[in-house]
Amino acid sequence: MKAIVTLSSKGQLTLPAAVRKALQLERGDRLEISIDEANGTINIAPVAHIEALSARISSYATIVEPVTDVDAYYQEHRNDESAH
Repeated sequence: MKAIVTLSSKGQLTLPAAVRKALQLERGDRLEISIDEANGTINIAPVAHIEALSARISSYATIVEPVTDVDAYYQEHRNDESAH
């Protein structure tokens, strides 16, 4: 999809409704602008919401129970090491 927009006197532009709809953009969403100087182009991409980033990162993480009894933890893992 391509769209033509006009830059205002304040340096602002409005994304057409069709573009906002296609990208599921809503009021307050953040956008990242990058410039490709070699090609003289501007790229605009939505910045992921913190919830989406958190869900993505969480899918890689494993839940680890905190160590509350250091002596017991040490003894358990000491025995594991001697078995190898």
